[in-house]
Amino acid sequence: MTGDMTYHFKPDLPLTENLRRVADDQIGAALESLTGEGELEPRVHDVRKRMKKLRGLIRLVRPGLGKQYKAENREFRDIARLFSDLRDAQVLTQTLGGLAEKAGDDSLAPLIAWSTERRDAMLHEHDLPGRIEEAATRLEDARKRASAWPVEGTSHEVIAGGLKKTYGRARKCWRKAGRDPGDAELLHEWRKRVKYHWYHCRLLREAWPETMHARIDTLDELSGALGDDHDLVVLRAALDEASDDLPKKARKRAEELAAEESGALRERAFGLAAQMLGEKKGQLADRLAGYWISAPTAGDRKAG
Repeated sequence: MTGDMTYHFKPDLPLTENLRRVADDQIGAALESLTGEGELEPRVHDVRKRMKKLRGLIRLVRPGLGKQYKAENREFRDIARLFSDLRDAQVLTQTLGGLAEKAGDDSLAPLIAWSTERRDAMLHEHDLPGRIEEAATRLEDARKRASAWPVEGTSHEVIAGGLKKTYGRARKCWRKAGRDPGDAELLHEWRKRVKYHWYHCRLLREAWPETMHARIDTLDELSGALGDDHDLVVLRAALDEASDDLPKKARKRAEELAAEESGALRERAFGLAAQMLGEKKGQLADRLAGYWISAPTAGDRKAG
């Protein structure tokens, strides 16, 4: 979709124009998903993805947005939350499907049937049309505000500040998770911070394409490993809370497969983190912001 192809800044445009252009593309793509036709599940997933990308966008320019940042970040978060229960049900079914493939048999069939029924019930019993209408209205309002978002400061000041804050949080979460790798909440928080840094690198990728694309790919793999692990955590929690009618043998098999897969994912994540998060936050922020400023036609100019 258009919103994916244009999720990057252009070195020949001022920072404020880049911000507004990318925001408009993402909001427009989200509105298309809300008002379009086709299966509801992928459309809901796309809307939630756009909200995360918008939150990543404004985090990058947070030092230049000032007080407006908190209100906009909260709004995009709350729009995504309108569909969080449905997304959780989708992920549950997908995660069980992945474990079933790993098992290579039909031992998890009762659980897949249970999760599919649960998801389908949610699709039909919740007021999704009302939520879709609310989300569309709020996004139309956000689109108007985004067309006038101000950004104060030079490009280097703003970009370096945004990078430093988000990357620094990713590093901090990594260190905390390393001291307690079994803490699922820490790992989930770490994943969110890595994801935002990934968005920032995507936004700045035209500054030095070869170098930035390599970093983007590795961060994507790291975020993916942590995200898949979180999905397994959600699955195990859902099974713990599920009806006792679910077959114990299937539950046990799912637990064994989830624990094995989770261990491999966490090992992979910590290995990738050593490559991506070893640099001090000030050094990385200045380096990546420097790439942007030195890119052809970017220059160290005022944001607007």
